Amino acid sequence: MSTQEPPSRRERRAADGTVPPLPPMPASAGPAASPAAGGGGENRNPLVEDEDDGRLPTAQLEMAAFGPHLVAGEWLPAAPPKRRSVAPWALGTAIVALVAAVFVGWLLPLGVVAVVLALVSLRRRHDSRLIAGWALALGLLAIVYSAGWLLWTLPQLDALRA
Repeated sequence: MSTQEPPSRRERRAADGTVPPLPPMPASAGPAASPAAGGGGENRNPLVEDEDDGRLPTAQLEMAAFGPHLVAGEWLPAAPPKRRSVAPWALGTAIVALVAAVFVGWLLPLGVVAVVLALVSLRRRHDSRLIAGWALALGLLAIVYSAGWLLWTLPQLDALRA
């Protein structure tokens, strides 16, 4: 696999036929002073574009060296909006489910919702794994408490019927 260098700006313009004509040089400059003839280049014509030497534009160099705060302009793309986190909602739901499970058992589905939200939060890259882990643990605890209440209540109801 051979790597071929991309064409320079001058080569692309020459291929398009949009290379501007060279402006007339002063007679005192002579052919030996031109950069194309191998001269020193002190009398270079500023209107003639040299070959693309691979140098970065100044704005890119400044941004690489000093960060975007010095060069921030309208041309910088806007920061993408932050996605809302699911972890706090999972933790809040798990806490409510656990508090409810201590007193009644019929809010078992709320614990299931808390566990599902915690699992979704664990799968998302930007959500807090610590909060999601607590939400998962409290949600599972709420399910265990609610199931315990229901398993204790059902035999009590049968005793009331008899």
